[in-house]
Amino acid sequence: MTAMESPEFAAETLAARGGRMAVVRLPQVHDPFKQGLATYSITVAREKSVSTYVGDGLDRWPAVHRRDAALLSRLALEKGTAGARYHAVAEEGVPAREIAEAIGRGLRIPVVALSLEEAASHFGWLEFFAGMDMPASSALTQQRLSWHPTQKAGLIDDLGHRDDFGG
Repeated sequence: MTAMESPEFAAETLAARGGRMAVVRLPQVHDPFKQGLATYSITVAREKSVSTYVGDGLDRWPAVHRRDAALLSRLALEKGTAGARYHAVAEEGVPAREIAEAIGRGLRIPVVALSLEEAASHFGWLEFFAGMDMPASSALTQQRLSWHPTQKAGLIDDLGHRDDFGG
């Protein structure tokens, strides 16, 4: 995707023409049924009978519950500044190792560390994200829109409540 094809470029272009559009940047959006990229990690773990993380597993993925993301989207439309960017982040960074361990517990499979080189063949297209440290903050978003995540369940909690583990 080029910069001119991105949703953020579209928002800027529309805002420059007087349109009312804002961008809500979404991390790992989760509930007990889907957990962003972690859902694809579950698929890979099932296929390979091992749950994995890269290196020391300290790379982080931000997360937000589906309901909190929906509320932020509404607030961005109602109160947001045209062309602004808002971060839908409740958890600034969930370590990849914790995600892999939750998947391993749920599927009752071993959890192992991979090197960056091993990740390329193990994860397939997901390898692009494996090993990336992507913490994010919503402090400015919370301040500007008076948005505060309220859902108690975090990404690891929702992974632990999947009803399809072990099946």
